[in-house]
Amino acid sequence: MMSFKLALAVLLCEAVRSGWSLANDNTDATNLPDRPLQLVRPDPMHHQHLELVPENVKRLHHVNKAVAVVAVVGKFHSGKSFLLNQLMGKQEGFGVGPTVRPKTMGIWMWGKPLEIVLPSGNPLSVIFLDTEGFAASNISESYDAKIFSVAALLSSYLIYNSVKIIDQADIDYLELLSKRTQLFALRSQVTKSQWFDQFNHDLLRFPPLLWVVEDFVQMTEGEETAVEWLRRIMETNSREDNKHGVNLLGMFDKVDCVTLFLPATTKTLLQDLSKAREEDLTPEYRQERDQLLSRLKKGLVPKEKNGKSITGGELATLLEILVTAANEGSLANIPGRWETFISRLRVGALEDCITYYESNMEVLLKKHNHGAINESELREWHQASKENATQLLSRLLLGLDQVNNTFAELRSVADEKFESTRDLNEKKIHIACNSAQKKIEVEAEEEAQLCVLPMKTSQLNEMYKSIQKKALARYKEEVGFLEGNGAYRRHSEQLKTGLEYVFKAITLKNTQALEAILNAGIETAVEKFREAAMNHNGVPRTTADMKNIIGRVRVEAEKVFADKAASVEGESLCTPFQGHFSTKLAHEEELCKKENLDLIRAACKTIAMRTSTHHTSTDNMHTTHNVHTTHTYAHAHTHILINSYKLINLSK
Repeated sequence: MMSFKLALAVLLCEAVRSGWSLANDNTDATNLPDRPLQLVRPDPMHHQHLELVPENVKRLHHVNKAVAVVAVVGKFHSGKSFLLNQLMGKQEGFGVGPTVRPKTMGIWMWGKPLEIVLPSGNPLSVIFLDTEGFAASNISESYDAKIFSVAALLSSYLIYNSVKIIDQADIDYLELLSKRTQLFALRSQVTKSQWFDQFNHDLLRFPPLLWVVEDFVQMTEGEETAVEWLRRIMETNSREDNKHGVNLLGMFDKVDCVTLFLPATTKTLLQDLSKAREEDLTPEYRQERDQLLSRLKKGLVPKEKNGKSITGGELATLLEILVTAANEGSLANIPGRWETFISRLRVGALEDCITYYESNMEVLLKKHNHGAINESELREWHQASKENATQLLSRLLLGLDQVNNTFAELRSVADEKFESTRDLNEKKIHIACNSAQKKIEVEAEEEAQLCVLPMKTSQLNEMYKSIQKKALARYKEEVGFLEGNGAYRRHSEQLKTGLEYVFKAITLKNTQALEAILNAGIETAVEKFREAAMNHNGVPRTTADMKNIIGRVRVEAEKVFADKAASVEGESLCTPFQGHFSTKLAHEEELCKKENLDLIRAACKTIAMRTSTHHTSTDNMHTTHNVHTTHTYAHAHTHILINSYKLINLSK
């Protein structure tokens, strides 16, 4: 036979796809027949496997409200069907067999659910299940286990029915069935890792157990109640040599017990209780039955999956999963020796819990697309997964001795797998942070390159602060979930350093552009000064004229420089460039003065030569009045030039 993991693979994969979410039909339960419907039947050939009755299973999809399932299990001919009829208030309900042959085969439901309103005001559809009795002749214990497991895990309230007394055999058999069901429930979920996207913890929790003892006429000891009687028996129950403290109290969250008196006193009615009318029932039975009904109504809660009520469609899907899984070998066989069974439980439970841990960790990896994960989140998820796996193991090995090593092994394996996952995650974190840093650096540099230069240094600083702020914000947006990790902080600092290099490069370009403006302003202003101060006619200027011209032209040149450098005003580099400009203007002034001085000297020499020639001419001849006048004028002009020359020399 194929292993249970392989056997459930296809089934659970399909269950994951459906997601237990098939109750989309808008029809209601009012169209369901008010009669018994067989949901599960035994295979006709060997009475070993379970078969679904498709046409009746489909009817569950008509129940679109929250459902609660009440299932009754117990030995054959213990009065299960009659008890259900009484709970539903029907005289003609599930078939009640008057002969020694079992009447109910497989699992049956009453077609029309009982519609009630919970104290919270929410509507609830109550589905009643009748099951084939245990320990019938020629029926294997494995088949009984399948019926019990499906009924127990399907129900939200489980009733175990017995007659006259609670004996050791009933408790022993129920414990074995319950233990196998607990293992079956876990294996039905951990087989496929995909199943863990919607892991159903509720499937591992048994519903409340209500033990009903029918035809009870004895008295309990002292003032002991029925519940106290049952608990005392369960607590003192043991396996073989009392080495294993496994009991039903540890497996069921709630265990209750009620007793019912004889429903009738005549042989005819007791042989076929389906003929009994309400007035035929004994007063004691009716009173205790009504008390049972009241207790049942108070304890009814919707069947849930991960804290959410399910509908009939989801219940149908769960039924299909459980029946198929039971047939494919997920139920552990009951061995001949209890120790062998415990050993198999220990090994199988450890393997399945490790699988659960791995699959639960896979959920986190899928959530982050197998990328980097915050170290704290990863560690917390690991601790929670390990704790959940340990709790599952604890429930599977409940009450067993010498299993501490199994828990230690589970924790050790989980820690080893976590260390491997953590090491790989560290590399992913580094890659993620490094990639984000480099990408954002490039984006920031591209944004900086778009800026029009030159600009004021203050504007450039503001631009850098804006780019830096946006870059750091983008870094946090991309990998902020990794904040707190060393790689995150390291690459954040590297990003800041990279942005500083970008800013320095842009600052250098901006400074060069500003200097170019100032240099151009100096050249233009100096050229303007040179052009305006130039002596175009070659006539020397007097000291006063020269001073006036230079003063006027200097003002004009300074205005030209100021206009050209207006866009750079206020920059720190303006001061040295202003000094450079002043130096160049002073140099140009000196050149102009020198040029004018050279013209004066030349003119003086020319006049001196003319004057000397004139004196020679007047000594030899008598001149007229006009010649005398010319001599006077030349003499005066020569005197002015000579004075200017003297003044220039003095000014030097």
